[in-house]
Amino acid sequence: MDDTNVLVVDRSQEALQTKLSLVMKQLETWFLKNDLIINITKTVAMSFHRCRSKLTYKPRILLQNKEIEYKSEVKFLGLCITEN
Repeated sequence: MDDTNVLVVDRSQEALQTKLSLVMKQLETWFLKNDLIINITKTVAMSFHRCRSKLTYKPRILLQNKEIEYKSEVKFLGLCITEN
């Protein structure tokens, strides 16, 4: 599997972090059960927002006990995607 996208949304920082941690654990379990390997070096996170508003809170994302880096721009299936 080349690309996987996950969208987690919540207005509360605490609820967002809790949801995100749960989803990441579920993803790890699913990948393991399906004999899929995650390339941590190519895995990044992006926090979407409107052009003029910058998000100050970016929850901590752990995958296989390693923190995932946030990027403001990423190339996905040949398209350049930005956070705004």
